[in-house]
Amino acid sequence: MSEPQNMPGTVLSGRYQLDQLRVESAGSSSGALQYDATDLSSLEAISVRIVALSQLVDTALGSTTPDDALAAFEQQFDIASSLRHPCIESVLDHGEVTLDGERYVFVVGERLAGGSLREFLDRGRRLTPSQALIVGIDICRALDAAAKQGISHSDLRPSRLVFGLDRRVRLVGFGAPLRPLDELGLEQATYSAPELAEGGARSASSDVYSLALILVESMTGDVPFAGETVAAAFANRSGKLLPVNADFGALAQVLEHAGRPTASERFSPREFGQALVQSAENLPRPTPIDVVGTGLFDAEVAVTDPSQPVVRPDISMLPPIENVAPNEPILIRTTPKFGGSEIIDPPTALIVTDGSAVNPLTIGGDDTGPIAMDADSLRVLAAEDPTAQVDRPKKRWGRRIAIGVVVVVLIAGAGVGAYFTVLNPKNPVPALVGLTEAEARNQVSPFGWGITVVKERSDSVQAGQIIRTDPVLGANLAKRDAITMVVSEGPTLSILIELAGLTADDAKAKLAELGLEAAPIDTADEAVAIGTVVSWTVPDQPTLKLGDSVVKGTTVAINVSTGPAMREVPNLLGMTLEVATAKLTELGLIVVEAPAMGSPDVPAGQISVQVPVAAEKLAKGGTVTITVSKGQTTTLIPTIYGKDLAAVKERLLKYGMVIGKVTGNTKRGLKSALIDGKVVKNYARVIVGKTVDLVFP
Repeated sequence: MSEPQNMPGTVLSGRYQLDQLRVESAGSSSGALQYDATDLSSLEAISVRIVALSQLVDTALGSTTPDDALAAFEQQFDIASSLRHPCIESVLDHGEVTLDGERYVFVVGERLAGGSLREFLDRGRRLTPSQALIVGIDICRALDAAAKQGISHSDLRPSRLVFGLDRRVRLVGFGAPLRPLDELGLEQATYSAPELAEGGARSASSDVYSLALILVESMTGDVPFAGETVAAAFANRSGKLLPVNADFGALAQVLEHAGRPTASERFSPREFGQALVQSAENLPRPTPIDVVGTGLFDAEVAVTDPSQPVVRPDISMLPPIENVAPNEPILIRTTPKFGGSEIIDPPTALIVTDGSAVNPLTIGGDDTGPIAMDADSLRVLAAEDPTAQVDRPKKRWGRRIAIGVVVVVLIAGAGVGAYFTVLNPKNPVPALVGLTEAEARNQVSPFGWGITVVKERSDSVQAGQIIRTDPVLGANLAKRDAITMVVSEGPTLSILIELAGLTADDAKAKLAELGLEAAPIDTADEAVAIGTVVSWTVPDQPTLKLGDSVVKGTTVAINVSTGPAMREVPNLLGMTLEVATAKLTELGLIVVEAPAMGSPDVPAGQISVQVPVAAEKLAKGGTVTITVSKGQTTTLIPTIYGKDLAAVKERLLKYGMVIGKVTGNTKRGLKSALIDGKVVKNYARVIVGKTVDLVFP
């Protein structure tokens, strides 16, 4: 086996030159090595993952020989390369090479130099809620794109989220081999959905659960439900709601929904992404993610770093300030300013005087206003001091007892007042209408109120937002008082009504009154009049029926009659008149019998001609003209030589002949007539129905 450090400089398939081993791939459990590389055909920077084929042999994954492993590798590449999306790693090429006598396989992908989320977290860094939201939206886009092709990732972990130099994340690892559920490693189990422990299938829903765990870890540094063993990790999350807190802001409610223990209650990837987008309105603008790069000293990442060091003013070399009037009052100015971040000219002395001994001094060089403190001011303050000595009269015990009683009463009253004003203060109900339930709870949590949530539908307030509160805005509540939040469940429901038998316009009007959308579909029907509704369905919920309730805005498909369906004319040639009539009658078509004619090919009593021909379309009630053969009969060729085409056709058709190929100048007299390639003359006896080819000069 080639040593990893010796591979740089190697060219794979005559095109891909390995440049530098990435630091984080050295400890890969799969044995794959990842190199920064160059495509020599285009000089583009790329990434190459290479692994010895022998290391891919794994009986748990169904491979027992290198050839088995190669076939599995090809299948994995087909899956990964079939996905094309800005948020999914671009897989460009793959191949097999032999190095130092050993077979290797490699995959070529786009260069992602920003490092993985795993490296980001391992270096003690965290995402802000706004940054986590951006990462979550991009991964939801990737999962949704894959789900549309029937593909789930099924092994979502922080190491699978890799950043580019644009500081946006890509999802890598689609098509990677998946170990059986009973052989999962601890890291895989840590991010797996709880249903997998019960034999549930890997799916887009389990990917959503994994992403919710990853986003929580990216903000807190801790993975929810982590355990020291695979069994403990699954046991910790079984039936448990995802723990979220107020620090997540608007993300809290979205993550709780995505991380529910029951797969059917979670978002789909698209719904998860849409919920994250909606929550963005309540989060601050995200700052660029400080990616870690893929090497110890990654120059590419450093070049793209949006942060720059701030130049601070250096005042260490300024001379000390001289007090030029030590015995005078001082005026103090606060918050002296130095201007910008860089000192252009040294500041002037901050002690200002006009040279007069009676003027107070001013310390400070800005315009914040002085605070004067001189001897006269001190004397005024001393005179107003309530602690100054005063003459006291002799003690009178009766008055003192009465005063004591009053004081006790006052103290008791003050205690009660203190309880209500300090220990149990009242707070006004803040503006909660329009906030999500999680945001509203966060706002009132410091007040210690008991919260009751009531669900109600609303056509004006979005689902999950507060419609109203009881008490209302501004009402004062003490600690442990109750507040009721009425939360929207979305638009009000409409009851489905019968639409069959209505005209299309009437059905549309009825649905509009109910707040529902009509989707007309043309439908052929034998009995229902044209323009009348035959039936209806709700495409998104086809099991719904009359009297069921649906959310406003739901689309209802109405099948509108276009009348009877067009009939396809069958092939009647060779049938008897009775059989052909029965067949046409069954289709709702009318039979018209033309005069019988001789036929050179069709026996007597069978249909030799039909109009229109087979496979043409007719409306119900259309007519089909049929001609019954008399069998082979003969006739004489009429006088046709020397006549123009019009006269020739008229005479031949009159005697039951068929006009065949016509050549020459048809305005001149006929030169020759042929049947089956033989010339026939005027008055020659021929079989009726034969085709006559005409030759003009």
